[in-house]
Amino acid sequence: MSGTSRAVKITPDELEEMAEYFDRTDAASLPWDEAIDVTIERPELEQVSLRLPKRDLAELKKRAARAGIGYTTLIRMILRQYLRSQATR
Repeated sequence: MSGTSRAVKITPDELEEMAEYFDRTDAASLPWDEAIDVTIERPELEQVSLRLPKRDLAELKKRAARAGIGYTTLIRMILRQYLRSQATR
């Protein structure tokens, strides 16, 4: 590969998919000779306070643990999915 680099925009959803992939993948097994220089910019997040019924939060935590992600990540994924589904209406 030549010494030139190019900027590639990654959406927050693509970044989330990549994060999940690397959570499940042993990085030592990847083909590093094919790697290119990459700069990842995280989307700006804002902290909010949210009150949820205890049962719902317990269920979210259980499902997130089964998926191998944090429960706040699962909440963001659910919200994002809902927003996308509503955008097509």
